[in-house]
Amino acid sequence: MRIAIPLSGTRGDVQPAVALGLELRRRQHDVIVGAPPNLVEFATRAGLTAVSCGPDVQQLYSSDAGQRALAAGSSFRLMQLVGKQMAGYAARMNREVIEVCADADVIVATMLTEDRAMSVAEAMGVPMVVLHGFPCRGNGAYPFPGALPPNWRPPAFMNRATWGLAENLRRVVFLRYLNQLRHELGLPNSAASPAAVLAQRGVPEVQIYDRALVPGLAEQWDARRPLVGFLPLERTAREAIGELAAEHGEVVAWIVEDEPPVYFGFGSMPIRDTRAVLDMVDQVCRRLGQRALVSAGWSGLVPADTGPHIRVVGPLAHDIVFPLCTAAVHHGGIGTTFESLRAALPTLVCSVSFDQPMWGGQVERLGVGAHIPFRRLDPARLAEGLRTVLADKTRQRAKSLAVELQSSADATMRTADIVETAAE
Repeated sequence: MRIAIPLSGTRGDVQPAVALGLELRRRQHDVIVGAPPNLVEFATRAGLTAVSCGPDVQQLYSSDAGQRALAAGSSFRLMQLVGKQMAGYAARMNREVIEVCADADVIVATMLTEDRAMSVAEAMGVPMVVLHGFPCRGNGAYPFPGALPPNWRPPAFMNRATWGLAENLRRVVFLRYLNQLRHELGLPNSAASPAAVLAQRGVPEVQIYDRALVPGLAEQWDARRPLVGFLPLERTAREAIGELAAEHGEVVAWIVEDEPPVYFGFGSMPIRDTRAVLDMVDQVCRRLGQRALVSAGWSGLVPADTGPHIRVVGPLAHDIVFPLCTAAVHHGGIGTTFESLRAALPTLVCSVSFDQPMWGGQVERLGVGAHIPFRRLDPARLAEGLRTVLADKTRQRAKSLAVELQSSADATMRTADIVETAAE
């Protein structure tokens, strides 16, 4: 069976789908991935056939306009920015999605590609499955991520109202480009939202995050939206993409030579003054008597002169480093959040936008950490957040939650089963 997986976004959006693709390939299926140009090599080295599909969103986020939008912390503003980028890329992406899906027996899409993929699937007459890395559909338990302060507990009608607004905004922003695609495919124009169309067709929407992170959500939906858990990339695939255990020897040696450090991951945060950020980490960790392992990622944070209690490095393999740390501080993307909580690390989320404020709110609500919007981060708030995550009761709750998250270790296999069933 030929399975096409058109993707868009950053590595956090692509990696779970690559994990699924590897499981489907192990089952002897022919899998082709359409990945953003900066992530084609990532998917290829992991072991899949991959071609370019969609714009380089990471490049957009790293631009001045992207950094300003991220710093504003507004999901709606970022949605408009991505829509503006798409204005110059829409026709090309339409062609790329069509090419990726050619001759497919089933199409697997994500929230970022489901709108295009559903038109291609309709034209080809093939089934489709969607992967959602955070709650992407209207419900009464939680509002649209970023629409309301994450510490609010609004009534169900208000939560549903935010979803109506968000889905309509998405429909309006991308409608013209989607109808261009439908015209190319010989389909009539449509003004319906992706949510409405996929619901009408009964397309499975697999929730690739753990139900333990969103109490009450599973009861809002039917079996078409199963919460299976996160799809982690196995160690063999991590080795293949270059996250070699052997190359972490020096960092691991530094970690174990003294008390476990707090991990700081600033990979996708809009850092304008890297020196100020490191000074803040230095100041707060000195005050609290903590060591700090700082992973720069692609944020532009570069190694600088620091004391022996701080080590600044590039990207790290979370599955190797997290189990050796005492707590984690990061942006709150679901992949990093899952990895830190699975390692039983109390977590401080410094959210930027999209689903990150929601996960920060959930970490706080579940008692396994704290949440500070990145735009409000300062030494006093960072110190307060670290005191919360390092407290004994937070550590104990993080350990208990880790046991629940480990119980969904079969998430990738369950998702592959859903894909195979859809194609029958």
